[in-house]
Amino acid sequence: MFHSIFSAFRYVTRARNTMLFSVTLFSTVFSVTLFSVMLFSTALFLATPTHAQVIFHVNSETGNDVTGDGSASAPWATPEKARDEIRAWRKEKAFPEKGFIVELTGTFPYPEKTLNFTAEDSGQSADAPMIYRASEKGALFVGGNQLKKENFRKVSDSATLARLKDGFREEIYEIDLNSAGITKIEPLPDKFQRWPSVELFSDGTAMQIARFPNTGWLEIPKVIDRGVAPIDRSKDEWEFGVRPAIFEYSEEEPARWDASKGIWLTGFWCHDWFCETIKLGKIDKEKKQFTTAVNSVYGVGNSSEWHTAKRRYFVFNLLEELDRPGEWYIDNEKNILYFYPIDGKLDDVFLAVQKQPMISVKQAKFFTLSGIEAKCTVGHAVLMEGCEDSLMTKLRVYNTTNNAINLTGGARNGLTHSEVFNAGSACVTLYGGNRKTLEKCENYITNCHLHHSGRLQRTGGTCLSFHGCGCYVAHNLLHDSPYICISYGGNEHLFEYNEVHSAMMESGDGGGMYTGRDWSSLGNVIQFNYFHHFGQAGVDWQKKNGLNPNYEPLKENVMVMGVYLDDCDSGDTVRNNLFYRAGWATFVGGGRYNHVHDNLYIECTSAVHFDDRGLKRAKPGEGYKNGWDLLKKLQDLDFDKSPWKERYPFIQNVMEDEPKLPLHNTVHRNTAIACQKWVQHHQYVGQPFLHRIDFTDNNVFNFEKTQQDLFPLNPEGTVRATFREEKISVENPESDGFRGVQQQLKKLIPTYQIIPVDRIGLEK
Repeated sequence: MFHSIFSAFRYVTRARNTMLFSVTLFSTVFSVTLFSVMLFSTALFLATPTHAQVIFHVNSETGNDVTGDGSASAPWATPEKARDEIRAWRKEKAFPEKGFIVELTGTFPYPEKTLNFTAEDSGQSADAPMIYRASEKGALFVGGNQLKKENFRKVSDSATLARLKDGFREEIYEIDLNSAGITKIEPLPDKFQRWPSVELFSDGTAMQIARFPNTGWLEIPKVIDRGVAPIDRSKDEWEFGVRPAIFEYSEEEPARWDASKGIWLTGFWCHDWFCETIKLGKIDKEKKQFTTAVNSVYGVGNSSEWHTAKRRYFVFNLLEELDRPGEWYIDNEKNILYFYPIDGKLDDVFLAVQKQPMISVKQAKFFTLSGIEAKCTVGHAVLMEGCEDSLMTKLRVYNTTNNAINLTGGARNGLTHSEVFNAGSACVTLYGGNRKTLEKCENYITNCHLHHSGRLQRTGGTCLSFHGCGCYVAHNLLHDSPYICISYGGNEHLFEYNEVHSAMMESGDGGGMYTGRDWSSLGNVIQFNYFHHFGQAGVDWQKKNGLNPNYEPLKENVMVMGVYLDDCDSGDTVRNNLFYRAGWATFVGGGRYNHVHDNLYIECTSAVHFDDRGLKRAKPGEGYKNGWDLLKKLQDLDFDKSPWKERYPFIQNVMEDEPKLPLHNTVHRNTAIACQKWVQHHQYVGQPFLHRIDFTDNNVFNFEKTQQDLFPLNPEGTVRATFREEKISVENPESDGFRGVQQQLKKLIPTYQIIPVDRIGLEK
């Protein structure tokens, strides 16, 4: 049966241009397959010579690895015991006709070790898989040490009490971490992006290391020394930090702080797309100045005159600011943790210390992990690497300090019907295939709810990141990311029927979906998705719906994009998508051979954007080493040899075809309603080459400021865009699933293609 789904997937990949039919076939076959797996789970162990299916039981509370036999009445205590017994079975007995099931019950602590599965733990076939699943009572994996309530005590030593704020001393508890078997917590490094240390969780929620201010950001009133090296802008050089920076502060609180104890600053120091943590070196309390201990990557302060926003940051790891329920602080020298519990609760406190994957599955075939929960870990909750025909389904993974699930390499592996949320960095990362040979991995993410990423890594923590060749992502709900929600790169990916909202909630120059800086990232299709409420629009929408978002956003018009094809990204197709209040909705940043067709844009900052950054910045073939290297990325993949020269013939003569210009893009049959602009572009773009972009049969409604002068006829005489006199009603268009809006459009434009909004997102 598993063979059927993967055969169907190959068919879907070949038939992706049939669009609507493809995902229906995939979903139907997949549902039948999952139903078959569920039937496996209800089968009883039959003690027959053929061993049709063997079920073993593991219970962390009632099991015993010494006296148990793996039966329901005498279960084992650990998954490792079941794994090892099955390995021994396979050396002496035939593999069961319908495979193995290991049913897990209880809580399994993994603060240090990893539950490892390898090729030895493979199933034999699609009909005889290896399944590890949670029982009806559930199975929970925890990557932290529980800090027992009886080991907490009120703070009593005078030196510590003196550092605590007046009015809060009686609320703070301390615990010697040695009592939980934790002997040493290393100090934070001087500079980082991804959180490198332990994290505290209580009552199922991530706690906040003591910080100032408690919420939001501080602004730098004046930068004294940016800490950057001189550059030659005529050579397109970028500024980079080479020494500590000095800047002023205006608050009174730093007068109480002791920088020698270790204080760190997290900030958008130079760009709104790069957040970084650096250590504070010293505080000049008379001048009210901070000096950082190390350089920031791009220096501190705006790098150009047109960047006018104040630089934002907050300060943390401050015992002196332990003044809000949920905050904590570790004294590394004393190995003592200080905690201000919420409502005084101390009976469900975990310190996540596991930096390796809790569950690792490598090189296995026909392996299924089903129904488990996993939480409170610094490393991956689940890693699946180099497997084939393997599946993770019905997982619930949350409160991870970094990436939660990583599915990488191999072929035909998937994550389905799962929820992953509250990730410190990314919820899910997906990779596979061979870009040089264009061999597709057919790895997939379907029917998953991925949300609230980037809790600690604010400009690197996506809900989903996928790369390589031939990934499939469909029918997912993805939302709540401080920066980019979905990032991707590579070739021949299909992203369809997904709902994406509440991206770019506190950052700038990014998008709900992002790729960039690669001529070789070709053949990707983004279709039948619903992108909505990014940036300030997302915050306003969430507040309106009572969701109380914990973000402090930039304004919507500060480089908030929908689908962002950045820095000359080329060869992608964006079609039949719905963009609603999604910033600069389809952003083509200087790339080539991109196709923007049959999309519906409602109340966006702009429907489409074009610029010529290849001319101004990338300069392919001129020897500049500024990080772009567009031609080299093609050469590294042997683009002038098979199979590239047959699959992408249009890219073969790129260096003889005005490579710096965004040529061969097409914009066909799109509809824009009540957008601030139909096409956004830099002033220097309009006359030189905007007329060389193929705009055909686009319609613009409810547009108050005319832009017709920017759009003369194409050279062949076809219409770039029709600015319609008719008004389309767009008051609360989402209330009826956009049916009313689309019905109006269908009456006015008979060729308009209805976007099936009711089929987008998680399948019912």
